[in-house]
Formats: sequence, C-alpha cells, structure tokens
Amino acid sequence: MSLDISLKTEARLAAKAREQGLSVEALLERLLSDASSPPVSAANGDVPVLPARYLGVRGSLHRRDIYDDEA
Repeated sequence: MSLDISLKTEARLAAKAREQGLSVEALLERLLSDASSPPVSAANGDVPVLPARYLGVRGSLHRRDIYDDEA
C-alpha cells in the first residue's frame, strides 16, 4: 500500500519515529491502535465529573452580561 502525503508530513513522521526509536511503520501502527482504543473513562463505564466552582451570588452569566458585541 502506498499513501500520497506531502514531503513536510513525511519528514515530520520520520522525525517523530526517530524520537521514539521506532520505524515509521511501527509509529503508524501505534498511532492507529491508540486511536482505536476507547478512552480510559469510557472503558470502565465511569462518567467523568466536572469540577463545580462557586461563583458567588451573581448566578448564571449570559454572553450579553460579559461582552458588549450584541451577538
């Protein structure tokens, strides 16, 4: 199989592979396997919790409260 990629992209791939001590093919295999595996939080069924911050008595803010661009 062959891919048509720019010389700049080819050079970046080769440099990244050299940094990690891998061949370009091994680097691409690693990238593809990492991309196909689910994120850790989704794999164990836990839903990530976002931190809550108390912002005082102001309440919720709308864009119009912050910006003066009439959007």
